[in-house]
Amino acid sequence: MATVDVTKYSGETNGGYIVMFKSNNATHSFANGNNMVTYCYEIINACAGEFTDNCIQELQANSDVEGIYEDGIGGINAASEWAQAIQTNATWGLARLSSKTQLKYTNVTATDFTFYYDPEAGQSSDIYVIDTGVYLNHTDFGGRARWGATFAGKPNVDENGHGTFCAGLAAGATYGVAKKANIIAVKVMNGTGIRGLDYVHQTAQISGRSSVVSFSLTWEALQPLDDAVDKLAHYEIPVVVSAGNNATNASLFSPGRASSAITIAASNILDQQIVASNSGEAIFMFAPGSNIISAYIGNKDATAIHSGTSASAAYVAGIVASFQIHGKMSVNWMKFDLDVASLKGILKDNKASMTPNRLAQNGYALHEEQE
Repeated sequence: MATVDVTKYSGETNGGYIVMFKSNNATHSFANGNNMVTYCYEIINACAGEFTDNCIQELQANSDVEGIYEDGIGGINAASEWAQAIQTNATWGLARLSSKTQLKYTNVTATDFTFYYDPEAGQSSDIYVIDTGVYLNHTDFGGRARWGATFAGKPNVDENGHGTFCAGLAAGATYGVAKKANIIAVKVMNGTGIRGLDYVHQTAQISGRSSVVSFSLTWEALQPLDDAVDKLAHYEIPVVVSAGNNATNASLFSPGRASSAITIAASNILDQQIVASNSGEAIFMFAPGSNIISAYIGNKDATAIHSGTSASAAYVAGIVASFQIHGKMSVNWMKFDLDVASLKGILKDNKASMTPNRLAQNGYALHEEQE
């Protein structure tokens, strides 16, 4: 009898496994009454748990099992240290999303750039920020942020700052793209990424609102996580993913390698790919990701400066929410709209020939270069 191999996770594991079954019935049949199962997913036919060696051997011989995977721990994959600052006007990152040509003014810490955008951007959308949490009381969110769920065994607060930073770029009133979108914090770490996506699937189905996921975390290759992203696409919920900051092929990491993911690489103010950004054919497009200013933790007006693909993905999540102003659309149509609005052939320093040379735009590029 053929047996199912256990797929090893190349990064750090949480000691558990994800078992994928061939049907929903088989999943629940195995999980019912099984005290080794810690969570049963709805978005994919799988459950997670800390299974004994004997149990794993039995599962390997079970004809209902499709795959067994070590459960991996994802992380922020930061490209730089964080710094705090205070600013009120548009940053270069926002300005580049609405400028047809490279910015002439190249002071990355300046706050006098101009950002052109739809004043109703995001009003019909919920942006689920699957990350370290969100500082809900930050002034840049204006009461539009709420706590959705925590799957990290920690308090319902952002103790890290990464999630708040990304939320600010997606939907902050000063630093963000979709300035009227709702922000829903989904706190995940230590191998709980799929549970976050599962929560989005269930909650968005109930609300019926247009939804987008800002997912600026990376894992080593993990097929169940990729499958969960693809499953959300069936429900017209785009997942915008950071490419990662390893200066290597983005196809090596989940969930950026998922076929339905909108995977974003990072560029700088000179329209060059930043050194740390991953690249390759898994990339959908680039967005600003070097010396970016956004909301942060610490106090209600705090900001930080950060570089990396996390920022780039958050910007594009905001653009997706802006494009949802007329309602839901398929992920393929969303990718088409993003492609149409983007600038082609603008990147001067692609690290890999298979990386698409496409720079994100919010559709309001009415002006040429800004002084």
